[in-house]
Amino acid sequence: MAEPKRESEGGGVAVVRTSTQPWAEVPHQGRFQQRRKHLGGERLSCGLWELPPGKKSFPLHVHHCTEEALFVISGCGQVRTPGGLTAVGPGDFVSFPAGGPAHQLVNDGTEPLVYVAMAAVGEADVVEYPDGDKVGVLVRKGAQAGKRFLFRPGAQVGYYDGEPDA
Repeated sequence: MAEPKRESEGGGVAVVRTSTQPWAEVPHQGRFQQRRKHLGGERLSCGLWELPPGKKSFPLHVHHCTEEALFVISGCGQVRTPGGLTAVGPGDFVSFPAGGPAHQLVNDGTEPLVYVAMAAVGEADVVEYPDGDKVGVLVRKGAQAGKRFLFRPGAQVGYYDGEPDA
């Protein structure tokens, strides 16, 4: 992911001007589609996102090591959790604590849903995807994604499986 263009301001503060940042398409498939302006951050990653009408942000998921949050700028939608749907709109802030309920953002409105998303990222994360019966493991190198492993929980092997000296 390319670092955003920053301008130095008085006092050494770096400012990202979102009006000059290009939108980047996020890999999408089916009803999953959105685009992002990466705003920066190492331990607190931040981005401006736009979710088109009728689309979903990501598969329903829960991070076990990463806290996420979003702040809605414009448009309306729903936050989906195992407990149901909760309407969100301009000015709403939603927090997703690490290990909390699985969540997903759905734009069921008629205009793009624009929001700022933040994530307190560490060096590793474990993510469960209940609808897809998957588990993801992500290892980061600084602010950049490193390796991602996706697997089905039922495909696990024993610790010593395949070891020649076991």
